[in-house]
Formats: sequence, C-alpha cells, structure tokens
Amino acid sequence: MNQKPGVCTFCGTGCGHFIGVENNRIARVYPSQNHPVSKGRLCVRGWNIHELLDTPDRIKKPLIRSDGPFAEASCDEAVGRLIDSLKKYPPESIGFLASPRSSNEEQYLLMKLARSVFGTNNICLDSESGHRASLNVLHAGTGMAGMLGSIEEIRGAEFILVVGIDITRQNPIIGSEIHMAARAGAMVVTMDSRRTQIARLSKKFLQVRPGANKLAVLALAKTIYEENLHDPSFLEAHTEGFEGFRRAFGKLSENELYEKTGLKADEIKTVARHLARAKSAMVFFSSGISGLDEDTIGYIYNLFLLAGKIGKEGCGVNPIAGLNNLQGGYDMGLAPDLLTGFQPLADAATAKKFEKEWGTALPSSPGKPIYRSLADQASELKALVVVDHDEGIVRYADAIKKLDFVAYIGAFKNPFAEYAHVVLPIATYVQEDATFTNAERRIQLSTKKIEPEDGLLPGWKLYSMIAAKAGRTWKYAKVSEVMDEIARLTPAYAGVTHAKLAGGFGLQWPVDDKNPGGTRRFDLAKAGRKLAFYGVSDVFEAPSADDRFPFLLMVGKAQHFWHQNNLMKKTHIPMREYNATLMDYPEGYVEICPQSAKEIGVRDRWPVRVVSPHGEMRVSARVSDDVSPNTAYAPYFVQEMISRFLLGHTEVLRQGEDATIPVRIEKV
Repeated sequence: MNQKPGVCTFCGTGCGHFIGVENNRIARVYPSQNHPVSKGRLCVRGWNIHELLDTPDRIKKPLIRSDGPFAEASCDEAVGRLIDSLKKYPPESIGFLASPRSSNEEQYLLMKLARSVFGTNNICLDSESGHRASLNVLHAGTGMAGMLGSIEEIRGAEFILVVGIDITRQNPIIGSEIHMAARAGAMVVTMDSRRTQIARLSKKFLQVRPGANKLAVLALAKTIYEENLHDPSFLEAHTEGFEGFRRAFGKLSENELYEKTGLKADEIKTVARHLARAKSAMVFFSSGISGLDEDTIGYIYNLFLLAGKIGKEGCGVNPIAGLNNLQGGYDMGLAPDLLTGFQPLADAATAKKFEKEWGTALPSSPGKPIYRSLADQASELKALVVVDHDEGIVRYADAIKKLDFVAYIGAFKNPFAEYAHVVLPIATYVQEDATFTNAERRIQLSTKKIEPEDGLLPGWKLYSMIAAKAGRTWKYAKVSEVMDEIARLTPAYAGVTHAKLAGGFGLQWPVDDKNPGGTRRFDLAKAGRKLAFYGVSDVFEAPSADDRFPFLLMVGKAQHFWHQNNLMKKTHIPMREYNATLMDYPEGYVEICPQSAKEIGVRDRWPVRVVSPHGEMRVSARVSDDVSPNTAYAPYFVQEMISRFLLGHTEVLRQGEDATIPVRIEKV
C-alpha cells in the first residue's frame, strides 16, 4: 500500500495524516506522527475520512435540467448553459455562494470568476455572523485578521479560557491540547451556559446564564481594572481607545453583573486574578451559530488586551474555525466587501493592483451577502451559483426555488443539488494539488494522491474553463501558478509557493521578506502600531423568560453530527454513533435538568413539545445535570429540527452560542 502525506479537511484544525492508496483508491488513513498540530493523533472524523473519499455518493457526470428531470450532459454543454444563463442578468442579480471546504486556489479563482468575468461582488462564504465576526474584531484591533496565537503554544500556557464553545466536540485535537495544558498545571477555565466536556475537565467552570457571556467577560475586565491588576504603562505605550471600553465598567454595578450572569463574586475575582497574573494566557471561542456574536468577541479581545495578554509568547486571542478552510476562504477574499488578505474592496490602490493583474476593471460597489439576499423578499438576486455546500442550505429552499437559475458545483450528492438547473462535478482534494489554511493561519499543501475519474476536473481547471468560454483566458499551466498569483496580490501570502510548502508542515502567515519562515503568533514588537480596543456596545440586554415561555433554549453542535451530516453520514463509524443517538432520541432531543423534568412530569426519552413564539417541534426529553433549571439545550443534529423549528428564529441564531430562544416545554 502506497502511503502519501496530506491534510485532514474535516475541520479547521488541519491535522496531518497519511493516505493509504491501493489501485487508485483511498483505502486507509494514518496519523502523521511529526505534524506540529496533531502530533500523531486524529479524531473520530479524521480516522474515517477515507470512507468519505470513496463513497458511492459522488457526482461524476454533469447534469442539465430544463422543465423535467435531470439529463446527463457533457462538461462543455453544462458550462455553456451556465454561462448563457448568467449572462441574461445584470451583475447585481447574480450571486456566488462559496464553500469553506474548497482549497485556497479554488476559492481564489471562484472569487476572480465572480468579479472579473461576471462583474459581481455578490460573493460570500458564510453568514455575516460566522467566522467573519471574529476576523472583524482582530483585524480592527491588531491588523491581523486571524488567530493571534498558535496551537503549538497551548501546552505551555499558564491560563486558558474557553468561552461558549464545546471545543472537544467541534475541534477535538485542539481540545486535547487544552487537556494536556491542564495536566501540566495550566489554569483552565470554561465559561458556558451548559456543562460541556471541556467544562468537566476545567479547574474552574463559570456556568453563566444563557446569553450572558458578554456580561461575564465585562465582570472579569472590571475586576482587573478596579483591583489595579493591569499595567498602566502597557496601556499607555501600546494601546489606544481604552477610555471607550472603560465607560462600559460603570454601566452596571458589581451586584447587577453577578445577578445577570448568575455568577458569584469570588468566582469572577478568582478567575480575573489568575488571568492578570499569568505570564501566558490564551482564550478560545467560535463565532456564528456555534459560537459568539461580534460584540461578545470584542469584549473578549478587550479583556485580553487590558490584561496585557496579546502579542507575547504563549498568548493569543484564538477564534476556532469549525470548517476546514474557513480561514482560507476569507484570506482569498470571499466576501462582498473584501479582496484577498482582508484588503478592502473600497481601497482604490488595492483595486488598481487587482485590475492590473487581472487585466480588467473591478465592480466598485460592494456586493450583498448571499444569505441576506435569500432572506430578503425584495432582493434583486435572480441567479445563484453554489459550490459544494451542505444540505443545511435547504433552510433557504423556498427562496432558492423562486430564483430563475441555480447552478451547483460539487463533488458529492446532497439535497440542494435537486434545486439546481445545472450540476457540475469536480474532483476531490485528494485528486489534485491544493493548499488549505487552518485556524492558526497555517497554509498547508496537500498533494495529489489518486487520479480523478474520467472527465472530472479539479476546481481550478473548471473555473479556468468557465472563464475561457466566457471570453477571459487565464493562462495557468499548473495549479502552483494560481498560488503565485495569490502571492503577488496578497501581502500576508507574499512568500508562499507550492515549492516552499512541499515536504513540510506548512507556514503560518504572514509569510514575507520579514517573516520568510512564517509567523507563529502575533508579535507586539513587530506590530508597528498601537493596538486598538474594539468599539463595543455598552447596552446590555440579557435574555429573560416569562410565564408563557419559562425556558431559555440554547442550540449547538453534536460530535457525530458535522457539516449538516452531508459528510458525516457517508462515514461508517461516525454515522454508527449518530444512529445510536437516534435510537434513543429518534426525533432529536431537548436537554433539561432533573428538576425541570419533574416539574414538567416527564422522564428521560419521553416525548415533549417545544413551543416558541415562532414555531414548535416534537422531540424527546434528555434529562441531564449539564443544564441548569429554566434552561434547555438542543443540538441541531437532526435536519427536521432545523426545518420545523429553527427556521423561525434566524435573527436570534445570528447571535451564535449566545442565542437563546424563549420556549415552553410540554409533556406530550
């Protein structure tokens, strides 16, 4: 069996593995013992990724549909239909929904295709409340739109704070690194409304009331400042804008903070003192539906800046990307108002640089996020190209069905493809050379393991073909030349080449003349600027229940449910675990504490009805001490839960893990 090195593409950790190849088929997966991120480990998803790559659910032929069912077509025919259809509409009516699982090269060329060929800035990667929220905060504060620390430094940290993320489920390898740090003596603190696995293993668990993470972070910052645990000289020499943040300290008294968060004074003060006195400290969180909102992230960043725990060895404000190339997608400019490297589209010099490289003018007006357009009944959106997206997009099924034209580009079947007029298959990442950027900004090269099936093109070749047939010839002889172009346009990637990445474990951007070997962490000494406190809101409206809806419902991930299960259901062991859960809770479950179960009159696995102001769903009760009285938790791991219930709470869910939905729970 041939073993070829590669990168796991299930989540944003970017673990190293070896792919076992037999007869042009992916047969097995082995962990890379020397990889600096995974250190010889894989999680349950990574161990079984070979089953995904060898699934019979691959799309292997282009499909075209007019009025009836799909008919197989040639690639030329399908591409021609796509181009002819898109050219019927003005650019502002065309949208591109990119995939966080695509390689950097594919993402870049999709962005280039949308802007330089079809003249639209309506391109987006995920919702505005997703990873973009974290990057907005970090870029505004430091100029670096990415994790400020490094996974390699976790074990050496003296203090680690985990906020609003079930990290051992979302990113198990990073979670295990935090466990290692705890064993080495680190003060690990979890702040969450639910007792997660990482909370059980932490030295301190701050069980905040749902939606009150921001208030708890404010209480920590207020303690550090009022007890003079910060360094005024550091603030004076290296930061700006502190007064704006300090005004928030006087909005609520200590007693109000403790009351609204459900925490005790000694809990807050103990954690704040440990954070302030630690030589090295890190914080981990996520954004979007499985994380925090932008304002809460701003408070976290400000807390660590006040404590002087940014820009130093073993320190970092670290957003965790749930999807494998989510960070890379934003690096590649997959946003309506950004070009590569978080360069603003509105900057004239930046736009001119791209226009010169591409040989064409760029659309100047920022586009609109695709999800916002789909939710807006008055939207101008008429035609949509979707790349390799999960079936969770069916929550917008009604809006998508109303569009005049829909194209789907992807490797695997999913329910969304049924809405398309044109389906174009692409090769998987093991069938091409490609780079991916993980959560810690590590750019890694994954080399070709097997040959594509007859007729299947890798994404970069397909996009080049579409451009050529639309009248724009891109002269790429090989995929490495795409990265060369990215490097010419993107300061953080300026020193990146496929040759430089080959045979190693990747490089963390920025990679440039000053940092030819990459950058492990944000370095205060090299910042060249003062760090800015993020402008946060000083309005605090913690959610509350009432007599009609006495429970606050939280939503989140489950370990054996990933990417809306479009991927996980194609791998045997994760799916076995998922099905085992369904045997106990076939319609999904809502987690309630024993006291609440007694009050409702139900036991574990008994059916209940969850009713909100916007909808209801029937699920099973799961009785657990992980939640407190008058709170409930439901993982969105059963598709019907999304369609039946969560769809009515889109605006609430933008708040991420801080999202709370007032509900009542009734015995059926």
